[in-house]
Amino acid sequence: MNTIGQRVHALRKRLGITQTELSTRMGFARNYISLVENGRQPAHRFIRALELQEEEPEEIKPPTIPSIPLLSWADAGTAKAWDDLPKHEGFTGLNLSDPKAVAVEIRGDGMAPQFPSGTIAIVYPSSKAKSGDLVIARLLDETVLFKRLQVDGNQYTFISLNSIYPPMTMDKGKIAAVLPVGGTYQDQL
Repeated sequence: MNTIGQRVHALRKRLGITQTELSTRMGFARNYISLVENGRQPAHRFIRALELQEEEPEEIKPPTIPSIPLLSWADAGTAKAWDDLPKHEGFTGLNLSDPKAVAVEIRGDGMAPQFPSGTIAIVYPSSKAKSGDLVIARLLDETVLFKRLQVDGNQYTFISLNSIYPPMTMDKGKIAAVLPVGGTYQDQL
């Protein structure tokens, strides 16, 4: 009997597609496809997605992707929100590398035009933010920001991409949390 990995490899060869193309079809990361092909025992959800591909391989199915909580919104300028919510506002789905990831909707024009209002930022709480990262920051006064981070010792500078907003520099002690943004997407895409 064929292993799951052998079935995945045979399906890809029959369809003439790469691991990346199969990952898009199935809604799993390319490296997960590779791990399964090399002997990793996949999750039940993966096996079901594989069975669906084997049943009708010529039809491209919408990907089945994990959902993460959409917590709230953060202003690209200043705002109050996010961490104090008693529950999330819905779900959004995409491939991600942090199991604790959450989504935050961006409002305002402080990061426009690259990140217009309505952009969804995927926050990776398990990672540490560093200089140059896009971040969601919550200040001790409960202000929530979406900015580019610059760190200089104990000084944190939050930089807007929109030049009408000046950089904000403050001591590390005035900041409750700075979490890196692992990715963004726009609803209209």
